[in-house]
Amino acid sequence: MRHEKHSSYHRYKSWQERKQCGYKKNLFRNSRDGKIAGVCAGLADHLGVDHWVVRVVFVAFLIMGGPIVFWAYIIAWIAIAKRPLKWQPDFEYDEDRHQYRERSVFRNSKPAAERLRTARSRMDSVSARVETLERYVTSSRYNLDKEFEEMERGST
Repeated sequence: MRHEKHSSYHRYKSWQERKQCGYKKNLFRNSRDGKIAGVCAGLADHLGVDHWVVRVVFVAFLIMGGPIVFWAYIIAWIAIAKRPLKWQPDFEYDEDRHQYRERSVFRNSKPAAERLRTARSRMDSVSARVETLERYVTSSRYNLDKEFEEMERGST
C-alpha cells in the first residue's frame, strides 16, 4: 500500500518529496539491477522494456552525443530517487480497460473534463435503466406478472 502522505501530487511541499515518491509516475532508479547508478535500469522498468535495451540506447547516445549525454546521466542520477525497499507502485484507474494500472509518464489519465463527460454519460445510462425499472415495478403489468408467477408456483 502506498503512504497516504503521497496520495495527492499537489500536497508535496518540496522537489525532494516529489523525487522520493517517483514524481507520481513510478519513476525510480533501480540500483539493485543497475550497473552504475541504476538510471538505465530504472528507466527500463518505468518504460516496461528490458534493461539491456535502454543501456544500448544510452551507449549509442553517449558515442554520438559525448559529454552532453554523460552530464544528462549525472543529472538523472541526482534527479531520480533510488527505489525504496518497500516500494509499491502508484495506481490509477484506466477508464478504457476498466481496471487499475501503474501510473506512468506516457500513460496519463484523460483530462478531467473528459472523465467528467464519461461519468455523466454512464450516470445518464444508469438513470435511464432505473427509470425503466421503476416504470415496470409501479405498473399494472408488474402486478399481473407477479400474480401469474405466484399461480405457477402454486401449481407445481
